[in-house]
Amino acid sequence: MANQIKKHINFLTKAFAFTLVLASVLFSHNSFAQNDGGINYGVKLDTNVIVIGDQINLQLSVEQPKELKIGFPVFSDSIVNGVEIIEQTPQDTTALENGVIKVDKNYTITSFDGGVYKLKPFEFQVYGSVNQILRTDTLLLGVKTMQIDTTKGNFDIVMPIQTPVSFVEVAPWLLGGLLVLALIVFLIWYFRFRQKDEPLFAVSKPIEPAHVIALKKLDEIKQQKLWQGGKVKQFHSDLTDTIRTYLDERYNMSTQESTTDEILEAVNSVEVNNKWHVNLREVLERADLAKFAKFQPLPNENEQSLKYAYQIIESTILVEKEEEKKEEESKQEEKSEDKK
Repeated sequence: MANQIKKHINFLTKAFAFTLVLASVLFSHNSFAQNDGGINYGVKLDTNVIVIGDQINLQLSVEQPKELKIGFPVFSDSIVNGVEIIEQTPQDTTALENGVIKVDKNYTITSFDGGVYKLKPFEFQVYGSVNQILRTDTLLLGVKTMQIDTTKGNFDIVMPIQTPVSFVEVAPWLLGGLLVLALIVFLIWYFRFRQKDEPLFAVSKPIEPAHVIALKKLDEIKQQKLWQGGKVKQFHSDLTDTIRTYLDERYNMSTQESTTDEILEAVNSVEVNNKWHVNLREVLERADLAKFAKFQPLPNENEQSLKYAYQIIESTILVEKEEEKKEEESKQEEKSEDKK
């Protein structure tokens, strides 16, 4: 108990002594302006008292005739022992009136040891016929340390507070995980279709058979009476487009950009020298003349092209039914063999 009282008294004594020293510093001047032979010079501190580690500005200034050369004091890394220079700027010259200039130089200083520091006079060297040295007055700088109460015991280091994780913190990770999962599923799905040599996005086939759609289109062309209204070119164009579309669906062909000869060659490869090939040739050649050679078919020729179009589709329906019958018979045979 006696030791604690003694320590407390020593602490109060030192604090009181330091307070007296700081008081003397506070009541001292932090800026001096002196005049010598028409030269004004001085030194200035932002403040005379700082807390340990604080940074303040120290400024040296000279007002002199323009033709006069004056050298400023040179420092390396400290002003005095214990007062360090953090940064120093180049000399800044400002023109005043009557040929007088003002030269300033700034230092950013600090101290990491408590106490009162005596900044010795700063010397300016005047060069001329007679060399001269100008000295400023002495400055005091007080540096306060953080007061520690030695009467209190030590405390454990407080660990960071564990706060619950919020949704805002989890959301980016959750969204990123879902995107990665979606990408993996898409890649698996894509390569699965690729291995099977199937299209990535299947094209839906028409619900109605190709011949039903084609016959409906021919009925529309017939009801429109295009060639009767003078639209001969459009009549033959719609007619051949209907036949081309039907052949593409019926025989899995691609005739939309093919010439007449190419279409005839293609249909001959699926059904050699069929009777409806002759009618197809006549319809296509007459349409070519009407569309590209400005040929005007006779009314009976227009009627004949429409009639042949119906016959082409109707004649191939029978072949289609016959193939379906054969496929059905083959399926039934396979089922019967499986049962055996």
